[in-house]
Amino acid sequence: MREGTARDASNGSAMPPDAHTLAERLRREYESFSPAQQALARYLVDHIAELPLLSAHEIAVAAHCSPATVVRFAQALGYSGYPELQRTVRAAQRPALPPRRAGQLGLFTGGDGIKNLFAADHLALDDALSRLGADGIAPLAAALAERTPLIVAGEGHARPVVSLIEERVARAGRQVVVVESLEPRVRARLANMEPGAGVLAVAVGREITVADAALDAARTHGVPGVSLVDSSLSPIARAGVSLVVPADERGGGAPGLVAFIAVAQALADALAPSAPARTLSAVDTEVAAV
Repeated sequence: MREGTARDASNGSAMPPDAHTLAERLRREYESFSPAQQALARYLVDHIAELPLLSAHEIAVAAHCSPATVVRFAQALGYSGYPELQRTVRAAQRPALPPRRAGQLGLFTGGDGIKNLFAADHLALDDALSRLGADGIAPLAAALAERTPLIVAGEGHARPVVSLIEERVARAGRQVVVVESLEPRVRARLANMEPGAGVLAVAVGREITVADAALDAARTHGVPGVSLVDSSLSPIARAGVSLVVPADERGGGAPGLVAFIAVAQALADALAPSAPARTLSAVDTEVAAV
């Protein structure tokens, strides 16, 4: 679908969705959006509570699109423009939003020095903790407990996370198989998956082919398959047990993958309890290095 025609996906309705149905509409119509609109929809759904704090320009920077795309997309959804979308979300929020802090969401309002960078990283970690909720990583860890081998799959921006999990889990003595491509040898490996195996799929951005294939193989063989993804709009997030930790895979001064990697560390430690434990309370040297 061409950019600016999202209104057509709702049978021509120009009625803008209220704040409570906006996210649901974006999920429902996601596949009909253009690539630029999909990137924007992913960001809007995952950060809907922060929209009243962000300008169209800041949304565009965070979603890697143009400010014009933000405005046209709001209009295609039935709003008069992005400000009306903001007002709709703000009116639904009780209590009122707190004052915006420098570095919030990785979009710096002051200088871009090291102090601001670490402040943004800690805000990303705080946001990850709040998204984990009461159950945290327990559902994923429980699904993969005692599974051998543990198949960790991911490509592109997910590769550093896949390598981190592999190293920690293997260090604890668990058998780990890494899948980072779908070459014939790897496809044969997935087609002959052991009955005691478990699959952890890691997906960042639109690079989901490998993760999706691994989860499909898990379903075919009737073994547990879980995922760690960066958006609730990712197709990977809709399949089975999934943990969503928004991440800016392109970096560029934003907190980037820091929170995503920190959650992956905690999950790896839960899967390999004999490995040195880490927490999400700080950004350690290993996270910074990755």
